[in-house]
Amino acid sequence: MRKGTILFHPSFEFTNGEIGRKYLIILNSPVIKNLEPYLFCKTTSQSQNKPQTPGCHAEKNLYCIDAKFDFFLKKTWVQFFEIYEANYEELIKQHFELGIEVKGELRTETISAIINCIKKSDDVSAYHLSLLK
Repeated sequence: MRKGTILFHPSFEFTNGEIGRKYLIILNSPVIKNLEPYLFCKTTSQSQNKPQTPGCHAEKNLYCIDAKFDFFLKKTWVQFFEIYEANYEELIKQHFELGIEVKGELRTETISAIINCIKKSDDVSAYHLSLLK
C-alpha cells in the first residue's frame, strides 16, 4: 500500500463512537523499517455545507473530487480535519479481523494535489506534515 491507495472500511469507528462504512485514502508511503505510520483520512459524498468546486479548499480542510473523475462515482470530499495514523501491523490486523479492503488507487496527480492542499491547512500538525513526502 502506498499514498493514493483507497481503502474501504466496513466498520470504521468515528471519534463520536459511532460505527459506519467509510472510504479512506492513504496519504503517505511510510518507511516501515523506520516505524513510520500510515496516515489516512476519511472521504464523504455528503454534500451539505461543502464547496462544490472541485479542488483544494484548505480553509475548510477539504479537497473536492468531481464525480467519475478519479475512482469515485459520486462527487467526493476528502476530509483532512482529522488525520488518522496506523502502523503496518494494525492495518494488516484490521484487514483480516474487520475486512478492510483495497478498492483502488487515485491518480498520481490527484493524490499530489490532495497532499499539496493538506500542506496549506493551518490545522495539520508539523509531525503529520513531515510524513507527507
